[in-house]
Amino acid sequence: MKVAPEGFTEVRLVDPFELHVGPAFSQGEAGARRYAFQVEAHHCNLRGVVHGGMLMTLADMTLGQAVWDVTDRAPSVTLNMQHQFVRPAEAGNWIEVVPELTRRTRALVFMRGDFTVKGKIVMTSSSVWKLLGQG
Repeated sequence: MKVAPEGFTEVRLVDPFELHVGPAFSQGEAGARRYAFQVEAHHCNLRGVVHGGMLMTLADMTLGQAVWDVTDRAPSVTLNMQHQFVRPAEAGNWIEVVPELTRRTRALVFMRGDFTVKGKIVMTSSSVWKLLGQG
């Protein structure tokens, strides 16, 4: 069992795929949470840095959790995600993000986040989520 950073608690992941890459941790109240994830060797590529696919999975996990919070747990699916890789992260690094709601319509939720290691951006992400059963 991985030890959470001080002030964080483990996020209850339920998606079967996410269970293979977690755990993730959070701090704060719904709609204003900070998420943390520790990179392990099996998250890295042959160059010893976190695999881009792992970072994209982390974005889907954390921004999706944030959508869940800001919609009072409405079911949703990812429509679109865009990522910009800025610098590498390595095994042992803690990656943090504070997801931001940028826009919401009746049927869509727009989110973004800067994923950082020690305050330095490693990846930025923006996403659009479809609220199921809405238009």
